[in-house]
Amino acid sequence: MTARQASVILAVGLAFGLGVIYEWGPLNGFFSLTKWEWPWQDLGIIQMGLALLAPFLLIVGVAWSVDRPASRVPMWFWLAALVIANFCFQLFSVLADPRGPERIMQIVSSANATSYFTDALTIQHLRDWLSHFDRATLHGHSATHPAGPIVFYYVFARLFGPDVGALLGGCAVGLVASIGIVVMYHFAGLWTWDKRARLLASAFYALLPGLTVFFPELDQVYPIFSMLLILTFVKALSASNAWYRYALALGAVLFAASFFAYNLLTVGAFLLYYGMWWLWREGRAGAAAFTVIRTAAVSLIAAALLYLLLWATTGYNPPSALRHALKMQDATARWLGRPYHVFVLPDLYDFSLAAGIIVIPILWFHLSKLRDEFKANPNGMALTLIGLATVLTVDLSGLLRGETARVWLFLQPLLVVPVAVELARVRWPWRVSILTLQWWILVLIKAKMSFIEP
Repeated sequence: MTARQASVILAVGLAFGLGVIYEWGPLNGFFSLTKWEWPWQDLGIIQMGLALLAPFLLIVGVAWSVDRPASRVPMWFWLAALVIANFCFQLFSVLADPRGPERIMQIVSSANATSYFTDALTIQHLRDWLSHFDRATLHGHSATHPAGPIVFYYVFARLFGPDVGALLGGCAVGLVASIGIVVMYHFAGLWTWDKRARLLASAFYALLPGLTVFFPELDQVYPIFSMLLILTFVKALSASNAWYRYALALGAVLFAASFFAYNLLTVGAFLLYYGMWWLWREGRAGAAAFTVIRTAAVSLIAAALLYLLLWATTGYNPPSALRHALKMQDATARWLGRPYHVFVLPDLYDFSLAAGIIVIPILWFHLSKLRDEFKANPNGMALTLIGLATVLTVDLSGLLRGETARVWLFLQPLLVVPVAVELARVRWPWRVSILTLQWWILVLIKAKMSFIEP
């Protein structure tokens, strides 16, 4: 990336930030087209900036270490620092809210904002409830999801009671979401072996506005599932002796992911595209096809066996639960009335909003060197293109329409890694300027837009 390109990125980010400060209409959701938006609010930009300054300086310190000669400081230390910084972003942003920290408990307990905790409080006997889950009366988001989120909050409600359970459950969601930074470091290893770029990917991931503004929502955790699904699948294809371990791990992740959110199944588009690319790369040989088939078969069998075990012990019926969720999703979609042709482009914008907007010019400059990038790192560039193709597939399919800043949060890692690869090539002064701008956009979005209302 050249200095001129970095200047363009800064200009785009500053222009967007100015628009947010003055509440320019389309920036919070294109209401004139979609009849839906993230409402404007004013939590105090300066107050929010001061609250989020310390964790940002910690991230800058980690990013600064990327340019330093190799030291004896272990990688886990830097990753732990990023995890702490991201969790502090979430907590401090709530503490800076004039409505106070009890807002965490209010959001988790709200039947409108999440509804999982609300439904968890109605459970008398967990096993009986799971056996009748496909016929249970559920509220809000619970009606279109599997049982996982409700079971998660049921544990906290039973251990700590309604009030403390809601507070600790919400904080647990934020902490688990922050641990995704460690997963990101390993996920970025699919693109590059350069530890500098991988650590930078984790740092940029920590600065994603979507991970902070949706606290405490389980959507923050779902990128971990998507990264693990992709990571285990790619590893299973490339590994020789240990392929079955990755295939079994893929099956376990698939089971867990589909027990929490059905929208994560759309990651299958990435696995399909990568499988096709891998076959082409291997010369479409019979052995390569067998590798793909055996990986898919073992992982699906492993996931099915786990569900069979769940059914045998609790009576939980996955097919009936899925049919019920699809039925409720269809009813919800008709009630919301979100036309396909209207939301195609606004959904992509909303997705970019959760990423911080400046990912758009960074990705553009990265893709402008497509031919050279493909020659230098064909698999890494293929992963980038497949990732973007997956985002477009989800968008054009119309399966997950509206509120994509939240609903598509699990796809954000597909943007973060190529962005980090590009930023790793920028000189330190430009890099820290771009990271600072990303932090400033996070501050503005949190202070000026309301993403969750109890």
